[in-house]
Amino acid sequence: DQEAANRYLSSALNEVTHLSRLVDDLFELAQIDAGTLKLHLEQASLRDLISDALASFQPQAEHLGVRLIGEVSDGVDPVLMNPPKLQRALYNLVSNALRHTPADGTIALRAEAQGTMVRVEVADTGTGIASSDLPHVFERSFRGDRSRTPSRGEGTPNAGLGLAIARGLIEAHGGTIDVESTLGSGSRFRFTLRRA
Repeated sequence: DQEAANRYLSSALNEVTHLSRLVDDLFELAQIDAGTLKLHLEQASLRDLISDALASFQPQAEHLGVRLIGEVSDGVDPVLMNPPKLQRALYNLVSNALRHTPADGTIALRAEAQGTMVRVEVADTGTGIASSDLPHVFERSFRGDRSRTPSRGEGTPNAGLGLAIARGLIEAHGGTIDVESTLGSGSRFRFTLRRA
């Protein structure tokens, strides 16, 4: 019947969309691994990028019962960045935080100037990461299943590439990325960018 056909078509479309994203992720990761990813950096507003990320994730966060907050200190902008690629890295970090933050939890995006650099932080009050897993979180296909709760959200399988891609994109900007976490208390992913 038509209802069943629509349900199957919707499911097939979701799978095709997921596979398309996975192919894009693998292509981008291959460029990062090969050292062929070259970014054109320009002066742009990190404040606007963070604002866009908050607006984009707000409906999903509300659906999951998670609070999203943003704090950008004065003097941060402009930053040297490739806006689409930096947006991708930031979205990967926020998506990861949403998957591992329970209802009534909080995810905070913060940015502050530190000399010639800007430090950006994505902090959550989620499940945290075991100390034995911390050295591996930026590795390809690492999911940390031993230490974090199963992914939640829209039911889309997670290939474990998001953090590896985020690291590659941040490093292509000339920045660094690291993580601090305590199991059961949440995680803080921090990265640096050059100020313009």
